[in-house]
Amino acid sequence: MVHSNNSLPKEKHIQTTAITNVSDYIGRVNEYIKARNQGNSTFVYRGEPDCYPLPCRPNIFRKGVMDGNPFFEKSLFDTMRQNKLSGEKRYLDNAIDAQHGEFPSRLLDVSYNCLTALYFAVTPYYHNKEDSMDDKDGMVFVFFVDEIFSPSAQNTNDNYDAIINRDKPWYQNKTLFEKNHKFIDHAKLNNRIIAQQGAFILFPGDEPESLPEYMSYGILIPREAKLQIRRDLKQLFGIHTGSIYPEIINLVEELSSKSQKLNTEDFNCQNELNHAIRHLDKELSYYLHYAIQQKRAGTENPEQILMYIEHVADSYRRGLLEFIGDIREVPPKEEAPVSSETLKEVVSRYNALIRQFSDAARQYGLGEFSGDSLQIQLK
Repeated sequence: MVHSNNSLPKEKHIQTTAITNVSDYIGRVNEYIKARNQGNSTFVYRGEPDCYPLPCRPNIFRKGVMDGNPFFEKSLFDTMRQNKLSGEKRYLDNAIDAQHGEFPSRLLDVSYNCLTALYFAVTPYYHNKEDSMDDKDGMVFVFFVDEIFSPSAQNTNDNYDAIINRDKPWYQNKTLFEKNHKFIDHAKLNNRIIAQQGAFILFPGDEPESLPEYMSYGILIPREAKLQIRRDLKQLFGIHTGSIYPEIINLVEELSSKSQKLNTEDFNCQNELNHAIRHLDKELSYYLHYAIQQKRAGTENPEQILMYIEHVADSYRRGLLEFIGDIREVPPKEEAPVSSETLKEVVSRYNALIRQFSDAARQYGLGEFSGDSLQIQLK
């Protein structure tokens, strides 16, 4: 039986201590990086001036503009081009222009600079007074990324075009592929992106599927510390509204490092299925280590954690079953987006991951994981 649980705590691995200044904050970021212990990850950050019930959501999902209008984005981009608000021909470039022109977008802003994210956690959007949210705690999210998509690459643009044009039935409105958040490297298209050392996380679905727990950590910024942190950022680092324009240097070393992790796979159904299975593998690996740590520390009930993990794994199971059902409804005269052999291989990999997790849960004395009920049997 698969149980549900809303969430696990965002603070993991490290004992919580108060953040009162920039030095405390940098220390916490370093602790998270050391706790993650993965030297090949890229670290990016996002700051929000309030502890929102649903954090890290692109603004297109908060404004309700897509309700009943699946081609809203296409119409928006065409109108922007017509009015010369975007001179670019690719929809992804239009989306980046829209994002920084205050139009709705499915791109989530993040930054390579942890201090830039801290600025956004203690300062509301510039239309508001700097201290207008000083009565609310802020949050900084630290994201660990091990796969990068280039905004100029064909696969990234094919993916975005499929979202906007809605011309690939195998991809559209599939709950499995809504999990395929993709980190898009920064494109130095305008001063704001340069100033914020910005990049994006793409949310591909019509519903904002939450970013997976393994991908991020949260740092609470207490409301009483906001004023002092803003002063520190301005006096010590020159970071304040209108003045964060860092000089672009060392691009050769930076781009060489990123190229080793750059995803250049074609955008197609098989690769999207593989992408989803890789996400499941990372989620299960992350939760296994988390459950083992909590059992050793005696701070959380391992069975409660397993119930939550069953909920996560079941969302992949249901997504795969939905996809399989759609594939089987493809008329005989039409070409299916993937072969039956590929589908069997994907299901086999999914089942193997579930079995491996079940075995590991028993091995480490975490309890019984409902792996049998999560298996998929192809008929």
